[in-house]
This record gives sequence, C-alpha cells and structure tokens, in this order.
Amino acid sequence: MQFTRQRFPSFKPKFADKVRWRMAQDRNTLFLTIQDKYKVRDYATERSVATAKLLLVTQDPQTIPFETLPESYFVKASHGCGWNILCLHGEFYYFKSGNDIVDADGSLVHSNASKEHQLTQAEVVTLCTEWMQQTHRSDEWAYQHIEPHIIVEALLTPKDDTELKDYRMYTFDGVVQAINIGSARYRRDAHNIFFDRDWNEFILTRYQEAPPEHRPKRPERLDAMLAAAERLGAGLDFIRIDLYDTTDGIVLGEMTIYPQGGSSKSPTTCPAFNQWLGDQWQLGWRKSWQALRARHNKRRLQRQRRND
Repeated sequence: MQFTRQRFPSFKPKFADKVRWRMAQDRNTLFLTIQDKYKVRDYATERSVATAKLLLVTQDPQTIPFETLPESYFVKASHGCGWNILCLHGEFYYFKSGNDIVDADGSLVHSNASKEHQLTQAEVVTLCTEWMQQTHRSDEWAYQHIEPHIIVEALLTPKDDTELKDYRMYTFDGVVQAINIGSARYRRDAHNIFFDRDWNEFILTRYQEAPPEHRPKRPERLDAMLAAAERLGAGLDFIRIDLYDTTDGIVLGEMTIYPQGGSSKSPTTCPAFNQWLGDQWQLGWRKSWQALRARHNKRRLQRQRRND
C-alpha cells in the first residue's frame, strides 16, 4: 500500500493518540498478565504459542546459580522495558535493546563497542537488585501493578539468518493488520520497515528511519506467525505481538500494550500511515471517544447558553 501526503491535516485520533488514551483510561486487568514477561508465558502456552525456555525465575537476585546455568542466556526483569542482560559465552553485557553490541551482520560479538557494556557477575546481581526495587514508567499503568521477578531465558537461534529478527504484529480485534520488522542491527543502523499481512510493503510519505537496503524476504512461516498472533490477540481491541522465527519454531518475544509509550510520531513519521493504523483500532476506543466528544459538545452548549 502506498500512502500519499495529506493536503489538509486530519483531526481524527491517530494511532499514538489511542495509545495515550489507553495509558490514561484503560484499566483492563488482563493487561497485568500480558505485559508481565513472566506471567505472559502461561497466557501464551494456553494458546499454543511457544516461549523461550525458562531456566530460572527468582525474586532474589542473590540466588541466581550462575555456576549451573549454560554458557549463554538472557537475564530479564518481568516488569520493565529494556531491562535485559546478555550472557554470551560466560561474559555479561547490559544488552538493553542490543543495538550497541551487534556486528554488521547482526551477530552478537565481542567488539570494542561492547566492552563498555560489559558487566561482572557481581554487577549483574546489583543491577537486578536495582530493578527489583524500581517501577517502570509511572505513566504506563500496567507496569505499576506487575509483581517483580527476575527471569533467565535460553538464547534463541534464528531459523534462516545470522540475525534474530523481531516480527512485530500490530493486531486489532484478533486480526494482524501490519507487521514491523525489528532487530538489534536495524535499531543500530536506524532502519525501519512495515508490511501488510500479505507481505506487501507500506510505502510511507515520510521516513525518520530509512527502509533497509535489502528488503526482508517473506518468511516461510509467515502464516504460522499470523495464526499465533491472532490466537494471542483474540478478544483485545489492540495488541502488538512480537514473535521470533527460530530453529525451535515460532516463539513469543513479548506482548506490548503501550508501543513507544504513545510517542506523538509513532510508530512512524508518516501521518497518513499513522492515521490508517489508528483507524484499525475500533472496540473500546470508539465508544469512549464518542462519549468524550458528547461531553465536550454538551459543555460547549452550556457555555453558549450562559453567554447568551
């Protein structure tokens, strides 16, 4: 699909507007499960979607048995975003989103750039202890009510590439309408690209992050990813479902209810695409938006009568 520049600005709510409305208004208790990186595992299992192998869960980082864990794995906090530590061949890195410690082909390497991100075992415990005492982003309601855990997960291996790509399924009422491709290398090189469910690229009017020179090929297991996302997203007006295509099959990364924290120019800088994506979001929002508009009109009429 190719978008064109809008001659006149649209005053309809765009995708980011609806994310911000959800942050301020939507108190669906299911969010406390699907935003929790520990509890979402059972949610996925109930819907026949795999998750990375769980090696450990604890609320006391001092008890992490480093000596019995494999050479490579991830350490994550269940109640935050970007709270990720990579253990690669016995060495620890503050991974965050990974863009600082990947090679040009996306492989995880020991590079000079990554040295400043290295941690000792004691620093891993200290960092995890800090996470256990913190709450992520006070304006994102669900995070305030997730019970903190530290989880250790096995490393995933990409099926057909050196680099593990993140297939972000924008799912509305249980139907995937857009797919964004992410990876540590894409983030490092400021690349971004969106496809529809048939793997047709969305051609945007503006690009803050350029599409990669080599467009990602249609995954062989795209249909399986779509089916997995739609099982996970059934019954939700919107959810972004992040999946990996691995040697162990389709694996859930996470489910995201507040993509990019509702940043005004998200998920792209193309107003037409952001408007189109927001238009896919119907249930819950439409009724609330209409109610807000009705109250606004009522107050406007009351002010006019008083002035008259």
